[in-house]
Amino acid sequence: MIDDGQILYARHGDDWVLRVEGPLRYTNANSMDRFIDRLFKGEPPSSVCVDLNDATAIDSTGIGLLAKIARGLARAEGSRPIVFSVNPEINEMLTSVCLDDVCCIVPAAAEGPVAADPIPVAQVEEKALARTIAEAHRLLCELSEDNRAQFQQVVAAFDREAGTPP
Repeated sequence: MIDDGQILYARHGDDWVLRVEGPLRYTNANSMDRFIDRLFKGEPPSSVCVDLNDATAIDSTGIGLLAKIARGLARAEGSRPIVFSVNPEINEMLTSVCLDDVCCIVPAAAEGPVAADPIPVAQVEEKALARTIAEAHRLLCELSEDNRAQFQQVVAAFDREAGTPP
């Protein structure tokens, strides 16, 4: 059985905290994607902190979802998301795809409210998952030309799988 981990959240006024326990990858991408959509649907948050200190792994889809949070805050003229991570391998992955251009990455333990409520797990069809993966990688492509070269074929493949026109 694949360990999908879990993503927890807490809210304090307009400030949100997400904590990833276990892996953040395509297998739990739809749950997080839907949560992010709801987060920015109405009145957007003024800040979002993401605690990756208990994350065991993150893939490019997970990183793309962090970029989606950054895009949502930028559109709302909020602050850049703060990402806490003491894992040097995860930090290297985040910076290698230029996430540090849109997020403040802090190599330390998170302080403040503890995220304790799990985000709802989304059961999803394959085409919806393909759309989520394509969109996450599309956001990574926007961060740098190197990312575009690296992920453009991934976007095209998942767009085809989802039946999304190029």
